[in-house]
Amino acid sequence: MKYDVTVNGCPFEIEIEHERLVRVNGRPLYIELEKLGGVPVYFLALEDTGYVVFVEEQQDEYRVEVQGRVYPVQVQNQRPRLSPPKIGCTDEGADCTVISTPLAGHLVAARVAAGDRVEVGQVVAVVESMKMQMELRSATAGTVLTVHRLPGQDVGQGEELVTIGIM
Repeated sequence: MKYDVTVNGCPFEIEIEHERLVRVNGRPLYIELEKLGGVPVYFLALEDTGYVVFVEEQQDEYRVEVQGRVYPVQVQNQRPRLSPPKIGCTDEGADCTVISTPLAGHLVAARVAAGDRVEVGQVVAVVESMKMQMELRSATAGTVLTVHRLPGQDVGQGEELVTIGIM
């Protein structure tokens, strides 16, 4: 996931590669972030230094306090880039679309099998990444031609999961 973040008026691009590797403007940082109790207080281990971080969500921004200094933070979510469907592929002579995983993760469920009829918006697979589950839905109606991966397998970003023949 990528985020455009403004801290105290300074812009940053933050990319979360996995729960312990974050890139800030391209610079890799290895972190550990642990929530302390049920309050918005975190312990942040950044390289070899530890920080206690208080995070307060306000209307349009966050208020983040680190070592007694308060920083206003605005976050503009950037959804993971979904791979555009491959249309026009010929699997068994039919036009088809391929649903690929937008993030590296773990395939939790394949909700369809070859030969199944799917509708627009139907969940075809569930991928877990960074302890969050993402339902992947069909953008077209059709028939499942191929399920490329089995539940329980790790998947890479952009990896093909399901091919759907467009009818």
